[in-house]
Amino acid sequence: MRVVRVTAVIAIVVTGCIIRKPTIERVDPGTTQATESAVKAHLLDGSTVIYPTGFFINGRMVVKRGAARRYALDPSSPMDAGPIPLDSVVGMEAYGTRYNVPASVVATIGGVAVGTFAAAALAVAIFGSCPTFYADSAGTELLQGEGFSYAIAPLFEQRDVDRLRLIATKDGRIVLRVRNEALETHYINHLELLEIDRAADEVALGDNTGHPVAVRNLSAPASVRDRAGRDVSQVVSALDESVYSTAPGTIQNVTASDLDDFIELTIPANNDADSVAIVLDMRNSLLNTVLLYDYMLGAQGARSLDFLAKDLNRISGAVDLGKWYASRMGMRVSVLDHGRYRQVVRLGDSGPIAFHKVAIVVPAIPGDDGMLHVRLSFVADDWRIDGISVAGSWRRPAFRFVSAARVSMPDASQNAAALAAITDADESYLQTTPGQALSVEFNVESNPSPRSWLLASQGYYTEWVRGAWIKSATGKQFVPNDATLADAVASWHSKQVEMEKQFYNSRIAAR
Repeated sequence: MRVVRVTAVIAIVVTGCIIRKPTIERVDPGTTQATESAVKAHLLDGSTVIYPTGFFINGRMVVKRGAARRYALDPSSPMDAGPIPLDSVVGMEAYGTRYNVPASVVATIGGVAVGTFAAAALAVAIFGSCPTFYADSAGTELLQGEGFSYAIAPLFEQRDVDRLRLIATKDGRIVLRVRNEALETHYINHLELLEIDRAADEVALGDNTGHPVAVRNLSAPASVRDRAGRDVSQVVSALDESVYSTAPGTIQNVTASDLDDFIELTIPANNDADSVAIVLDMRNSLLNTVLLYDYMLGAQGARSLDFLAKDLNRISGAVDLGKWYASRMGMRVSVLDHGRYRQVVRLGDSGPIAFHKVAIVVPAIPGDDGMLHVRLSFVADDWRIDGISVAGSWRRPAFRFVSAARVSMPDASQNAAALAAITDADESYLQTTPGQALSVEFNVESNPSPRSWLLASQGYYTEWVRGAWIKSATGKQFVPNDATLADAVASWHSKQVEMEKQFYNSRIAAR
């Protein structure tokens, strides 16, 4: 049987999509306002310019290095591309693959160039997201989750497992709508369901490794306090509009040598159990978005395209970033053991859009007071936590894998190829561009027994570098270290209110 796990190589409207097999090219780095990587520039008029050997910025104009071709709505008639105004650029994406350029351009233009108005709307899209998954609920699409958050390059490809909040149709189908709702190109490698048998009074969900867990008799911890000493038990007692965020004083005191906030849980010990399951309902804040947009990409300007295409596709560069990110981001879970907290679990970041319900199983080590003490540690203000509860009992339920049965593309001629691309975790990817959507169906059969489903999604995405970022770039190279992260926390704190308002006015946080 396959093992369900969250993995990554580093341990740590629409007209169609294309299926392709990525390869990695190695090229020397470019300068601050130039790139030598292959780049696609998407323009406000709906056309796309291909720069196979990169470009440089001359004033406010994008000038080609070597040959460049411009493709309009008819990709069969490309034109030589002269200098283009930077203000006309919606976004640029780096690519390092060998593929048929006209075929790819057809797909890209199909996703973006649906008229000048639509392209202009994309140009003001502020935020990105990984693939988002929806299901129909009485005629309304309800957000179920987001896939492979922060897998920003091929070497960071990962598998995510998300709990679905739905029931099967009467004829035994699960139907999901997969959307690309941001300025990104998504590479979906694999989609499948985990169907879980459970009792009527159990809640089924995934743990930090993606393995299914069934819990029952959920109750609140005896106490919940944060680093600032606040009693936050009421904030995390119910799934509502009140969510935990780091105390302002803790954020203001962040330094490169002291980055963390924490929450300490006190749980009555059960002498008959050697472990306890804690259920968290949470999503990330936009701190990761600030780190990616302002520091990794925005500050570097055009150089960020080489960063994405080359630095992160070299093992050494990816390892450096991956090790640092895994050591700092996410959530570290520790238990008090003989007077000292010992880390037992690490949770990866799940994304800022959908609330993610996850179980963590920790050893039940009672302290001198007869209570179990658990600490949740994380970079200050990286999480929004809506619920924390403790299971009276938990178990590993039986489950089965369910492969996708059908894929419905806007262009029906692509259905078979799209299904083949996502059926297995292999070298074939279903590529989507902004504004594209498709439906994926799974046959789960009609069955009156209580069941729940988890969605496993695997892939990565590439962010589009906005023209505005290149215009305002400082040229500062991104360095993955704690000083950079401390600066990002301060920057996030300074613009949190306005940034959240903009983001959540256009996105729905699912529960």
